[in-house]
Amino acid sequence: MNTIDSKEQNYFELNEHNSLQVTVFIMLILVISIAIFFVLLPAAEYMFEGYLLGIVTYDGSNVHYLIDTGSAQKPTNMYFSWAVDIYKGTPQEARYWFNPFLSLSIPSLIIGLFFAFLLSALLPKNLGYIRQKIERETAGLLDEICLRIYGFHSEDERNLLRKQIANADLRDLHDFERDWRMSLEDLRVLNGAIKWLNGNYFHKIININSGVKVYLRFYFTERYSNNIIGAVYMGAASLIIIIGLRGLKFIPANEPSLVLFALGLEFTLLMIYAFTLMYSRTESDDQHLVSSQSNGNGSDISDIGNSREVEKLLKAFVKSTPKND
Repeated sequence: MNTIDSKEQNYFELNEHNSLQVTVFIMLILVISIAIFFVLLPAAEYMFEGYLLGIVTYDGSNVHYLIDTGSAQKPTNMYFSWAVDIYKGTPQEARYWFNPFLSLSIPSLIIGLFFAFLLSALLPKNLGYIRQKIERETAGLLDEICLRIYGFHSEDERNLLRKQIANADLRDLHDFERDWRMSLEDLRVLNGAIKWLNGNYFHKIININSGVKVYLRFYFTERYSNNIIGAVYMGAASLIIIIGLRGLKFIPANEPSLVLFALGLEFTLLMIYAFTLMYSRTESDDQHLVSSQSNGNGSDISDIGNSREVEKLLKAFVKSTPKND
């Protein structure tokens, strides 16, 4: 297994990202999103032709706006204007105008963001934007546990604690749950993250969820949950307005791209919200932390703690005090 040097364990050094990491992450999003867009283009054409018995025209020629040849003509374009004749040769034949860029931009961007997130977690720390976030949250959790155990944290304590958690089995994690005042699920996540960081590249690919979960659980879902809920409501408001405009005939029935855009936006936001719920901490985890931090006499959790913690602090103080002859 690969070892992690002491510099990677420093939370404050991992807190700032360099410009290269940000640039690589943005480029990954753009490149993958564009690639996904060009994959979705033929998929959309196949759906129109294969399932709706349609004919798609986007060769740049001028096509009548309606099936009626007396209507005005409109130019077609491969990326912004498709003339789609569905149910060709049947009484339900109709012509729709499809804007691929408007309709497919949101799905392409979200899929691109998802794969860029995973690839950035697998890159080396000097290039991986998400990789550094994973190591930062792992280091922060180790520092927090060190403070609970020793009353201070240093490089030696973090290294010892890292090895202790990485080699722990389920029984050890249950003991840590009681001694360190952490929920069992939090300890499992930290155990998986340390093993993921110490593992080889193949292990990182297979167990990518173990790596990203520590960042999503302890940082992303806690900091951005309200922002995501707000975005879901904004998307729902946009969808209601667009559907209302469609009902009032301000959006033509044969141009559904704007409605598809609103539907795709709201669907995407709801999926992101569901994703955050999957990785967020449960109420039982928070209650476990509060109850473990509370004293038996019901005192406030901000007090110094129980007698066991005081004993550990005293032992640490005695060890650090030089003995007199």
